[in-house]
Amino acid sequence: MKRILSSLYIFFPMLALSLCGCSQPQEPPKVDEPLNPRDTIGSVAKYFATEATPVRGIGIVACLSGTGSSECPPAIRAELEKYIWQQVPEAGSVSPRLVIGSQDTAVVEITGVIPALSTSSDLFDVVLRPLSSTQTTSLDGGCLYTAELKEMSHLSSVEQFTYFSKTLAIAEGPVYTSQTDTSLPTQWRVLGGGRATQNSSVRLILNVPNFTAASVIRNRINERFGPKTAVCVSSVEITLSFPATYFDQKEKFLSIVESLMLGENPEMQGEYAQALIKQILAKADSERAEIALEGIGKPALDSLAPLLNHTDPAIGFHVARCMLNIGDKRSLAVLRSIVQDKNSPYRMDAIRTVGLSAKRRDAIGILETALNDSTIQIRLEAYEMLDRLNSGVISRRNISNGAFSVDRVMCSGPKVIYVYRQGSPKIVLFGSPFRCQKKIFIQSEKSTVTINSLPDNKHISVSRKHPNRPRVIGPLLSSDDLSVLIQTLGELPDIKSSGAVRPGLAVPYAEIIEILKIMSDQKAILAQFIAGPETELEPVLQESPSNGRQLNKEDVSLSTSNN
Repeated sequence: MKRILSSLYIFFPMLALSLCGCSQPQEPPKVDEPLNPRDTIGSVAKYFATEATPVRGIGIVACLSGTGSSECPPAIRAELEKYIWQQVPEAGSVSPRLVIGSQDTAVVEITGVIPALSTSSDLFDVVLRPLSSTQTTSLDGGCLYTAELKEMSHLSSVEQFTYFSKTLAIAEGPVYTSQTDTSLPTQWRVLGGGRATQNSSVRLILNVPNFTAASVIRNRINERFGPKTAVCVSSVEITLSFPATYFDQKEKFLSIVESLMLGENPEMQGEYAQALIKQILAKADSERAEIALEGIGKPALDSLAPLLNHTDPAIGFHVARCMLNIGDKRSLAVLRSIVQDKNSPYRMDAIRTVGLSAKRRDAIGILETALNDSTIQIRLEAYEMLDRLNSGVISRRNISNGAFSVDRVMCSGPKVIYVYRQGSPKIVLFGSPFRCQKKIFIQSEKSTVTINSLPDNKHISVSRKHPNRPRVIGPLLSSDDLSVLIQTLGELPDIKSSGAVRPGLAVPYAEIIEILKIMSDQKAILAQFIAGPETELEPVLQESPSNGRQLNKEDVSLSTSNN
């Protein structure tokens, strides 16, 4: 036995040595290629971000006045009944079967497009279509209950869509009726009704895996924009988060990241800045050069400042915008003069720059003067920036539990009623005071709403035909203040407050827009009426594989549950 053991002790070491001798020699680990400190991040890596994504879902529109339908494909009905139990607060006391079977509800297909680089706080419009197999005649005045939206691209059949498509967004809100072209079918939307369930992802992918390069890139980005803006995932991937200061300028932030030089040497950064300034002086891709200078940050200011009052307006503007974006308020005087120059082609850009980058007090002082301009585009840009800054010249009335709002803007210049037909529904009244004329008689196109006042009467009488009953609601007495009149038209009729909000006639937003146009045309309001653009969703939806097609009775397996 001892002989056998001693033989084994000799055998195994010899076997190990022989195996080692027969194995191939291992290659030494690869050494990362040395970095060129003059390279930019964009030359060694590319960013990949979530693109605009078409989405689709099924939901229920309620609060219809007999224009809905009790018809619904059986499988969809079963899923929607589960959905009602989960989503509708009153489901405990209301039968889901009766809700779906009511003529006051309709089952609809919902389509929309989540914008590129969106976050969970960004809203987008969605389009509603009644199922083609139902007898729904109109969605006017309805309200979409919360519904889930799933990605429609790459999935051609409804079965694939049901079982494999991930929920990416939710949609809900009051229905807006869009019929700008009477030759086309009526289109129903929920303005700002869609919201993504998660933030878009942005990744930097290195052209060649390199731990050293990944670390350098991460450090350069975090040094410029703050800790945890960039996080290394591997030798080839870095994830990016948007800094708060660039939350409204996401694409610009990504362009700045691409322009950052890998090296931190002050001398090299100075040479880079001089090369970029020469680019601006030569007017050779000034926008890109300006963005790269903003990436360099404060070290570039000494080179930029001498050009601030350049005789060429284009050069002066690019330098002033760049300096303010870096944080130097010496450029405010130049930007103020551009905003006030009615012949400058850079007015809109200057207003936006001041609104996004200047200190609040400085920005408000410049932007409020732009509200008095005669050009509506200038006034709108100034209004949107001032609204972002919570300026005191804007006062807001939220109507019908926030279904839409009325903003009164204190300014001189021509009186204008501007209505938003995309994103958050808003009516903006430029000018103060904003009062209706005496002795008016206005009816909406379908004669459902009547507004009248007598010459010696301080109040305006407002009434509305009941949507599905042969009677008139009202009349209610309102003020000649246009914002109060709009509130009387749009507010809910069953307000149970202590009188702070008076009950109204619950007229839909689209019909109020129609009434305001009629009042402007008939000089009941001495103001110009302007309807803003609508979101163009159809071209994007038609490019997707499913073509945003309507669902019909064959589409019976579409689920609203979250997969």
